Parts: sequence; structure tokens; C-alpha cells
Amino acid sequence: MSGKRGVFIGQRKDRMGARLLMILTCIRLAEDFGTDYKVNWFPQGADAPELDQPDELFTSDWMDAHFLDQAQFDKLNKTALPIWAFQNDPSPERLFDHLASGRSVLVEEGFEVLAFPWEDIEAIRPRYRDFIRSVGFIDAIRQIMDRADEKLSGQGVSAYHIRRGDILNGLPWKHSTWPAKVEPEEFYEAHLEKSEGLTAIMFSDQPELIVRFKKRFPQLMQMSDIADLSGLTRAQRDFLELYAMSRAEQVIAPYISAFSMAAARISGQQRKVFRDVLTEEELQEANARVIERVAQGPNAFLNPSEAAHIYSKAAQYLAAQDRCDEAYDSAKLILEAGADNAFMPLLQSLNCFYLEKWQESETIASEGLQNPNLWPEDYAVMCALRGAILGVQGKRWAATRHFAKAFWAKPLRPDVVVLGSRMLYRSHLALRLLPPVDWSLQRIVRQRRFPPFNNLYLVQHKVVSWRPCNFDFILLDWAELALDQRARRLFDQRKRLESLNVTLGDLPDVPTDDPRLLGARVILQKHLGEISGGQAIDTTRQIVAEVPESTLFQKRLAELYEAEGDTEAAHRTMAEALACDPESPFLLFTMGRMLERSGKTGKGESLILQAADQDEVTVAIQGMAGQIHMRRGNKNKARPYLEKARDLYPPYKRFTNQLNRLSGKT
Repeated sequence: MSGKRGVFIGQRKDRMGARLLMILTCIRLAEDFGTDYKVNWFPQGADAPELDQPDELFTSDWMDAHFLDQAQFDKLNKTALPIWAFQNDPSPERLFDHLASGRSVLVEEGFEVLAFPWEDIEAIRPRYRDFIRSVGFIDAIRQIMDRADEKLSGQGVSAYHIRRGDILNGLPWKHSTWPAKVEPEEFYEAHLEKSEGLTAIMFSDQPELIVRFKKRFPQLMQMSDIADLSGLTRAQRDFLELYAMSRAEQVIAPYISAFSMAAARISGQQRKVFRDVLTEEELQEANARVIERVAQGPNAFLNPSEAAHIYSKAAQYLAAQDRCDEAYDSAKLILEAGADNAFMPLLQSLNCFYLEKWQESETIASEGLQNPNLWPEDYAVMCALRGAILGVQGKRWAATRHFAKAFWAKPLRPDVVVLGSRMLYRSHLALRLLPPVDWSLQRIVRQRRFPPFNNLYLVQHKVVSWRPCNFDFILLDWAELALDQRARRLFDQRKRLESLNVTLGDLPDVPTDDPRLLGARVILQKHLGEISGGQAIDTTRQIVAEVPESTLFQKRLAELYEAEGDTEAAHRTMAEALACDPESPFLLFTMGRMLERSGKTGKGESLILQAADQDEVTVAIQGMAGQIHMRRGNKNKARPYLEKARDLYPPYKRFTNQLNRLSGKT
């Protein structure tokens, strides 16, 4: 260490790229702030077994100088602050003072070049390229690094990274789509053709793809043209490929790839994606070739799984061009070839939906939901899709059961929002299965369309012609019923509240004194700090007087009383709401939770159990009932509630785990 000055301590729990960038960031900071850096290479909870032998990469002298053992780390960490604690400072004084006092700084940033507000990031970025040489790599590694420099540095080389590997063949990764990680070969071909005559090198976790590219582009380099890595460990191979990639003039890769992102950062430049290097026309031509290859069937791909992943990108373009028959036919070939990727039935069911093949769509969705490999997000979309199909068939009760499962699991998922909007607009929902919501207002509380091809399986205009609903309006009152943590935190996210407030202010043909509008805006303004709790209570009392039969407004008033500490008024008002609809599971649940919060635990739990007995589709209510019996030691009574919660939404593992504990399996 540099005297008694604090040091920069780098640590990451993940893999090679992030750890290297973390070290380089520490080197940069130590250099600029006049101190030393240390590395906690074995942090608790690390998940990278291939990096458990750092002597495969680093010299013992370098590790002795910079590695911390657990005791040393614990001692320094007692007074350390994270680097982000200084990132809003207008000047470096506080950081200098912190280091001068002997306290250290923890650096866990792993994928970005770090710069403070008072620094010029563009002046810092190029320095990273040389920092890597100050790391103490062993001679065998340095020799290959030198060869990579000789072959690639200053040669105007383009480096390409194709991400496949565990996405095609690994569990659970193969069972969900990765549009930001998987780019079709046609995009790489388009740029190679455009850059004919220039030196290029390709890296991939699927070696067969490089072989395929080499046949068409014989001058294309690969890592074996620099050095034979076959006798090296995985950590050594990973580092040397990453280092070689970083010596290129430009790195071209998918939107999200930790490996190529780290290589670009280490090289001191930004990684490029295909939109940076191909024109719109070139991208469209490449997409057309992707669609042509998909139509040839799985034999045009490495295996059915790769065909499925590339198909997932082509399908949206086909649907957007009203070529749904082609999308359906191509998907059928892939499924018949044995592709077992859990997302494929979802895509084919969606094709059938577009084509109005209602029975086939419903059958595929029903069978697809039985696949235990379906990811939680995909399960929610499949539920919403099945709900929309059932709605078309006039089966409103079953349709609503499926929508409710999808919505409470993933209320922010764009596909769920779009499909749910269609069901609401077309009156396909049996509202009795859902909590009290001002549905007449919800129909006109809309949001902008979601960006196409961005976190969507469906093509919006094929599902609904109007803009989708803003279902934050439902979460405004019922966020506690959502399983998704981000949805539950609505009131902690000011921008979402402000956006909803603006939306309510722009509604067409709704008078400003409409009780429906006033009631929602009061809740938003209260949470945004624009009115006091007392003002919110006064306005809501007036609304309840105007619309005394609305249990929703009574619930809101009760919760406003509770927030102001008037427990008696809160309970009285909530009891009045419950008297209007004594069998509503949602009002029973709300009253129970309110009683619990006021210390009347037994009465509250009794109402929550009643709510669960009345409820058919709400995972959170069923799960809470099961947990009540677990706390009471009533295992046999807990089991049916937990089983119902699990069966409503199997991918949510919390209730499966609780059932396993009841059975003594964990």
C-alpha cells in the first residue's frame, strides 16, 4: 500500500470479462488518485469455477502484491465506501480526503469505463488499452498476447463475436429467446461482404459457425491463426481470446454480450452493433435472407435449437409484413424436426392467433403451458395469449382466469399489456374475478405503443388497433397482489407516478370534476407530495358521498385514513366497503391486511383466510393464506393453499419451495 492511504479494492463475482475490466478500472483509479489497488479475487458468492485457479493467469509476485485474502478484505472493507458513493460529487476533494484518511474504496463496476462528473471519459477511455500490460500475466500468456498484438494491432482489423453456446444447448437458457444476444449469420455476412479485402477475425462459442464462415470467406482469421490454445485451460483460452479481440480496430457483436463488451472496453473503444455498421437497406436485405433460410427448415442450421432461436427473430418480421402463413409453415417444420425449446409453442400459438386458427392456437397454448421449462416471463405471455384466445371463443370466465394469472405475475410485460388491452376493449373479461377497478376509466387510460421488436413476441397492430392500456392504473390500488417486485414498488418510482398523472390529465372527453378522474388523481397527487394527506381525505370523502356504492373509492379513503394514523376511521370505512360486497376476496384481503398492520393479527389473518377461500385466481392471496397456516404450525391446512398458489403460477418457485419444506425435502 502507499503509506497509510486507502486503496481501491476491485471485486466481481462473475466471469472473465467483468473481472478484467474491474482490474483495469482499479489500475486507472490508483494511477490518477496516487494510491495502490487490491483485488478480492475470491469474493463470497462468486460464480465462476473456471477462475478458481488464478495462477493459470497471473504470476505469484503480482498476486502477492495485489490479491487480498478474506481477512485482509474484511479489515479494509469495514471502513470502505463503494465507488458509486462519490459519483455524484462535483469535485474530487471528498474522494481524496477519504483515501488520505486511510479508508478504501470498493470498485465493483465491471462493464463500463468509469469516469466521475469532473472527468472527461473520452480522455480516459483510450488509456484502458495499455493498462492491460501492467497486469502480471505469466510468461506463457504474455507470449501469446505478443503474437496477438503483432497480428492484429494497428492493422485495421474487424473482430466479430457470434454468441451461441449455452443459448442453443444449455439448460435453462435454450428455453427462452435472446434477441439481444443472438444475431443471425446473415448480418455478419453482410458486413464481411461490405468489408471485402480488409482483415477480419471471428470469435464464437460455437466453433462450427467459424468453420462455416471460413468456407465462404477463406481470408477470415480465427484464434488458431494466432496461436494453438488447445492445450490451455478454459480460463487461459477465455482470456487470450478476449485479449485478441481487444486488439482489433473495431469489435462488432450482439447488443448484449459480456465477452465482446469487455473486449471493447479493454481496447479503449465502444463496441459496435450491426445498426452501427450496416445501412437500413443492408439490414433489410440481411433480414430477407434470414427469412429465406428459416423457410428451408432446420437442416439449414446447426441443429433444431438454433433454427428455433433464429426463427424467433424472423417471426416478428414476417408477422409485421402480414406473412403469417409463412411464419406458421416455418415454425411447423422446426417443431416437427424435434425442437424442444419451450418458447416455440408460444410463437406458433401466436401465429395461429393471427391466422384466426382459434382451436389450434388454444390447443398449442394449453399444451405449451404444461412445459416445466417455460420461463416465468414466457409463461405469463402464454397465459395472456390463451386468455385472449378463450375470449374470442366467448369463454369469458376461463379467459379472465388466464389473464389474471398473467397480469399478477408480470403486469409490466408488454405482451401481457397488449393482450390484456385487447381483452378489455372487446369486453372479454369477467370482471368479478378481478378486484374493484374503475374499468370505465381504465379503458381510456392508455400509454404509447411499445417500440416494435423490443421485448415483444407479438406484433401490436395484429392484436389491437388502439394504443395499449396503462395498467399502472390498476396497480395504483392493487400493487400488493403482484408477484413482480418492480410492479409492487409503484409508489417508489416517481417517474411512473408522474407519467400516470400526466396521462390522467390528458384524457379526452372526461370533465376535470368527474369523480372517476378526481379519485385517481388524488391518490397520485398525495404520493407525489402535491397535496397533503388531509386534503386527499377531504376530496375522497366528497367522492364517496357522490358515489357511495363504489367499494373502490371507499377502499382508497380507508387507506388514506390509515396513512394519516386514524386507524378507527380506516377500519370503519373499510368495513363499510366490505358491507357492500361481503364476499369479495379482494376487499376481505384488504381488510385483513389493514387489521394486521394495526396489531389485530388474529382477526386480520382470519379475513385473509376467508379471502383465499373466496378467491380463484390470485397467487398472492393463496400464498399468504398458506403462509399463515405455516406460521401457526398447521402443515396440513397450509398445503392446499400453497398447492393452489403453485398451480396457478408454477414458474414462481417460492411456493414450490415452501411445499418442499412442509414435506421435509429441503
